[in-house]
Amino acid sequence: MNRLPALILAVSLSLVPQTLLAHSFGEPYKLPMPYWMYIYGALAALILSFLVLACFYQSEPQATPWRKVIQLPRWLRHRAVTLALKLSLLMLFVLAVTTGLVGNQDSYRNFNMTFFWIVFALGGCYLSALIGDWYRYLSPWRTLSDGINILAKGFNQGRLRYPRRLAYWPALVLYMTFISLELFGETRPFSLSIILLAYTLINLLAVWLVGAQAWFRYGEFFAVMFRLTAMMSPLTFSRRPEDQSRRIHIVLRAPFSGLIDQRVEHPSLLVFLLFMLSSTAFDGLRETSLWFGLFWKDPLNILTPLIGEPPIYAYVWLRPWYLFYEFITLLLSPLIYLGLFVGFLWLGKLLTRSAIPLGQLAMQFGYSLLPIALVYHITHYYTLLLSQGIKIRALASDPFAWGWNLFGNAITGRIPILPDMGAVWNSQVWLILLGHIASVYLAHVEALRRFPSARQAALSQLPMLMLMVIFTAAGLWILAQPLQG
Repeated sequence: MNRLPALILAVSLSLVPQTLLAHSFGEPYKLPMPYWMYIYGALAALILSFLVLACFYQSEPQATPWRKVIQLPRWLRHRAVTLALKLSLLMLFVLAVTTGLVGNQDSYRNFNMTFFWIVFALGGCYLSALIGDWYRYLSPWRTLSDGINILAKGFNQGRLRYPRRLAYWPALVLYMTFISLELFGETRPFSLSIILLAYTLINLLAVWLVGAQAWFRYGEFFAVMFRLTAMMSPLTFSRRPEDQSRRIHIVLRAPFSGLIDQRVEHPSLLVFLLFMLSSTAFDGLRETSLWFGLFWKDPLNILTPLIGEPPIYAYVWLRPWYLFYEFITLLLSPLIYLGLFVGFLWLGKLLTRSAIPLGQLAMQFGYSLLPIALVYHITHYYTLLLSQGIKIRALASDPFAWGWNLFGNAITGRIPILPDMGAVWNSQVWLILLGHIASVYLAHVEALRRFPSARQAALSQLPMLMLMVIFTAAGLWILAQPLQG
């Protein structure tokens, strides 16, 4: 066997985490100071915030978090506006599927890849964090099922009662499938269209079986993910009970206040939100040289005795096994985070000698991890919105990549639009820090509600502070790795 080509390929790939920057970083960036100094500074701020809360915030908040109803112009509150938005988003999905099926298969020039992966999946998530659960009203799959229900009365009612034991497990399975396709699927425009068609059929079949209300609450994973993200938004949508017109009102509230005094309703939902955190962390980890070397350099000498040579020399035939190894790690990642979370809760329970069952504590404190999941997601992916997502207007001029120029701003190739790397890194550090401080605050408020004294509440949060310190250090370390080359 000629090892030279495989060795050259393997060595080249082993350098990738050192020379290419993750998630649309386009050029190496030298940190102005060692990354461990950023970590120490962030940890100091985190510990200081905990001490301030423990010393000066010792009673359960009695007042309802600040809220203010925003009165929108009458024309914006009209049902016709909502209907127009619903149909517009649905038509964009129809266009995305069509362009993938018959358009140019260049992933950067076809409309559907940028629209779905970046504008919808990423931008839609961040939009939920800004303005609330917009997806509840504009979901293209809900719009489609409602349209079918007009033609076939009773379609949305379902044929079976949704099994309570299923809870959010279907959404979790679909979410894991989505992330697996994103990381390992190597999707192109055509395959993405097939995936979207298959997902549409799954949704319609599920609605026909169990009804729209149950499915879009428990099973459709975008609805679950965007709803969880929207709980942290400074805006929320509501309908006043006294308003007979059932018009939607917008309520302005304190950021993250939607998570206060909320309880995770089922273990499946807890695993779902932990997967929001762990999948993003895994995506960053797998781009580091440490992760690459753990398999291919075999530092623990596990693979070398089995195959008779270092794994790096057998890159070609070991590559599928490496992908399988990554896939299994991705699926197990929320369980690893669950073990850490429950373990540190158990330490807090031990310190306070609390009689509250561990499972109940996990449900009560689960939402305190959502801010971390959100900032991890933003710091890892928001540059994609700046580098590729911003091109969606130009791609709309030539959605099939056939050389059209409908709006006079079509592009003919991949044009990188990159942000300043220093600004990106600094924003990532601040976002990671703010997200973890928000989680410390939410956990502290929850502890004050669940424990009989401020002292017990503070003691219970010492292990949780350790967990936040670990998450902060790990998050910053993963972000800094591509910047060290």
